[in-house]
Amino acid sequence: MQIHISSSDGVPIYLQIVNQVKYHVASGRLAAGAELPPIRVLAERLLVNPSTVARAYRELETAGIVEKRRTAGTY
Repeated sequence: MQIHISSSDGVPIYLQIVNQVKYHVASGRLAAGAELPPIRVLAERLLVNPSTVARAYRELETAGIVEKRRTAGTY
């Protein structure tokens, strides 16, 4: 899963992550039940604070798009 963020976009980074994950799910590029990268891994890849990725994942979980499984990751 490729996520690209832009600091000059004017959209908060966590929302950019949320929107792109939603797009990947809707387009079928991210299959149901597929595991998302761990928070720290994605944060390192995007060069952002892990709390930013955690907030995006929380938003996605609240919206019912992803499921967080204890000690197993986010799917």
